[in-house]
Amino acid sequence: MVHPNWLSIAVRLLRLVPPGTRGKTRLGRLLLKGHRTTGDVEIVDRFGLRFSVPSLSEPIAFHLLIDGVYEPDVLSFILRYLEPSAVFVDVGASIGSLTIPVAHTLAPRGRVVAIEASGRIFPYLSRNAAVNALQNVQCVHSAVSDREGNVEFYEAPVDHFGMGSMGPQFHAQPSQVPGRTLDHILAEAGVTRVDVLKIDVEGFEAKVLSGAKQLLRDRHPPLIIFEFIDWAEARLSGGGPGTAQRRLREWGFKVWRLGDFVRGRPELSDIVTVGNEMLVATRG
Repeated sequence: MVHPNWLSIAVRLLRLVPPGTRGKTRLGRLLLKGHRTTGDVEIVDRFGLRFSVPSLSEPIAFHLLIDGVYEPDVLSFILRYLEPSAVFVDVGASIGSLTIPVAHTLAPRGRVVAIEASGRIFPYLSRNAAVNALQNVQCVHSAVSDREGNVEFYEAPVDHFGMGSMGPQFHAQPSQVPGRTLDHILAEAGVTRVDVLKIDVEGFEAKVLSGAKQLLRDRHPPLIIFEFIDWAEARLSGGGPGTAQRRLREWGFKVWRLGDFVRGRPELSDIVTVGNEMLVATRG
């Protein structure tokens, strides 16, 4: 990692503390105070995988640094449901915090398609796949939506680089990025089946699903893990909080909170419309 020796030692000690431990995040922020947090920095995670990031202040990079992994529960869940020859699709891959360890685990037989809309962040995703010599990753620069054609995309500030969105934000001026449906991306990539699909696109998950009808109506649809954030989905034109869940239910999927699914508890009896949750959906 590119930082002073004292910080390197502190980070190694912090990683001995389980993620989510009370006070750990605050201590990590204090340790970074006064240290250069912007500009390209390399982080080596707990698996020995290397990540180039544009800022250590952003939550993805920060938790890769102090925990050695980002969203460990999500990563563990994804890996649990992937066989060695499986196909994982990461929509909203960002710098590859999930893509890279999943691809590393699946190599050489399994395959990952990683899709990222941000023109600022996509080069980091590609670089991280290359520096870790992962030949089983296909990186795609696109905003996954419900139709083909360019769409407006709003970049986030560098210290929030994981929050780029198709919704207006941060007083940013939009840029034009290629918009593609997931069905077309997968067809071009020669992917005929997907085992696990992860979607994290800052409130526009419903648009991703609408452009994946062929995939989701297949006889063997993927297990889906997706993020729900009430304020983010509220920006969706013609929708609102819970739209992605409603769409999945219309197509015969059942939806769980991630923790409930893992523990074998019943699926949600109603649509979640408030808060922030990682949700799981499966059909059949």
